Amino acid sequence: MNQCISEMEAALADLLQTGLDTGAGSSAAELARLAERCEACGLHTGSALLARLSGLLEERAHTLHKQDGPLLELVFQTEHYIALCRERWQETEILRGWQERQEQDTEGGDCA
Repeated sequence: MNQCISEMEAALADLLQTGLDTGAGSSAAELARLAERCEACGLHTGSALLARLSGLLEERAHTLHKQDGPLLELVFQTEHYIALCRERWQETEILRGWQERQEQDTEGGDCA
């Protein structure tokens, strides 16, 4: 799951660095593939966001008068989702580490 989150972040960074119009078709296809991987990892919201981004990029490739607002808004929503996922991942790892230490302390107390 953490790898999917990192891939999402990298794909968005690439999209913004190359410009919203440069390689929109290939970016749309890459985001669609990543959406499928996110769905398989259980990141359903991330999958939906990436699928919408893919669709907007695909539409944008066939539009003369491009509107940046909807696409950028969705990019920012996706970035916010990634930040929330990372925060949740860190909380889970902290809790897991705390529980492991508690178990070790309990086991160590029984042996003393």
